[in-house]
Amino acid sequence: MRLIIFLIFLLFPISILLMPWPAQGQPNHGPLALDNVQVIDAEHERVSAPRCVRIETGRLARIDEAGSAECHEQAQVLDLQGRYLMPGLIDMHAHLDLGPMEILQEDGQVLGQALPDDEIAEHNARRLVAFGVTTVRNPGGDLESAARYKARRAAGELVGPELFNAGLIINNAKLRGLAVAAETPDDVRRLVAEQVAGGADWIKFYTGLSPEMLQAGIDEARAHGRPSVAHLEDIAWTDALAMGLDGIVHLMPLSPDLRTTEQRDAWQATSRGATYSFFEWWEHFDVDGPHAEQLIAAFEQHRPVFDATVMVFHAAFVQDSDDTYKEDSRRYAHPRLLANWNEWFTFGLGWEAEDFERARAVWPKVQRMAARLHATDARMTIGTDMGNPWVAPGISVHREMELLADAGVPAPRLLLAATSNAADALGIGEQTGRIASGYQADLLVLDANPLLDISNTKQIHAVVLDGQLLTTEALNQLKGE
Repeated sequence: MRLIIFLIFLLFPISILLMPWPAQGQPNHGPLALDNVQVIDAEHERVSAPRCVRIETGRLARIDEAGSAECHEQAQVLDLQGRYLMPGLIDMHAHLDLGPMEILQEDGQVLGQALPDDEIAEHNARRLVAFGVTTVRNPGGDLESAARYKARRAAGELVGPELFNAGLIINNAKLRGLAVAAETPDDVRRLVAEQVAGGADWIKFYTGLSPEMLQAGIDEARAHGRPSVAHLEDIAWTDALAMGLDGIVHLMPLSPDLRTTEQRDAWQATSRGATYSFFEWWEHFDVDGPHAEQLIAAFEQHRPVFDATVMVFHAAFVQDSDDTYKEDSRRYAHPRLLANWNEWFTFGLGWEAEDFERARAVWPKVQRMAARLHATDARMTIGTDMGNPWVAPGISVHREMELLADAGVPAPRLLLAATSNAADALGIGEQTGRIASGYQADLLVLDANPLLDISNTKQIHAVVLDGQLLTTEALNQLKGE
């Protein structure tokens, strides 16, 4: 049991079939006019008067007053009186094609693998779109699998979000399908160069790298014009940002350096490691103390791209009950992944009742730190860690925003994190993530105003993906309902 728990900690986070477009997803014949719709302006925390938004060849052609003759000209007109328009959502942490976690024995060695699966990728892609997610970043995965997905999407063979990719996660240990091992800084530099040549948009580093290896990777990625992102524990976030790291994932700092000597000694005296650290570390961290202030200052100074993925941790903290996350997963997760989570692969593996109580007790600290980070000028985004236990595709983006709202993050900031901030971080901020003439027509039509309540992002009336209109019936088909 201790070996399995160690493997989970080492590998964390892992961080149907071909179907035609539903009828509502067929390319629109000619221009589309979304009339009488109120446009969400999260930056200025307001909604517009009713507008007419004209879409041509997958782009926003013009935004006029409601009823505009120019907007209507030779267009299919959709009257959206009383509804709201915002950019499509962006999930910055979605392992789109990741298959079940498996533990194998070969030649006397215990090995882990989570192989890419095209069927799972398509399943996830359809449900992401159904919940208004039109772009994703896969922060660690197989580049050949990603290329297959992109080719099928471009050919119109599947419905799915636009995809940006990191290659296999660079770590000091191998996990087939997800992570590749490096032993020296030169190994890291070589792997970065290979991934860039293979089409990687980002480079992802992991907890097992030494400071020297991480620095080599950051420098090599930058030399190739690629941003770098990391899941870090032993190396403090403050140190990594000073090295030039572009992004950090997961609100789990877990570094012994981010605490006083007394706090570190108290933690290490009883620490069990593995996923127990998800709550044991927080028990000895002061979210308003000097080390927290150092984190805040580093975020203000270096402005990293950051996705907290609080949902995946909260799902672990409450998995001793039959909760919303499990219900979402039963409805929307791929059956093979759901079976994997039910059978053994969860982040609460080995936890006792007392451990779940301790985990829930530190949750207010996680919330407090999330709110503090989101109040900085860092490039805050929304990510779910889809592919990990109890993270159902699509719906989890909304769950993530709701958890952050419960922590005190204002709705306008969450909407920016899920749209324009993420688009800017991906380098496509002049193409998508905003509602303006010339931008890509990836849009979300809502029945209620999300500025008033972030949960209103689930009140989806329609989705526009690459200029193609998906109405309620089509979205239900994509969900598998």
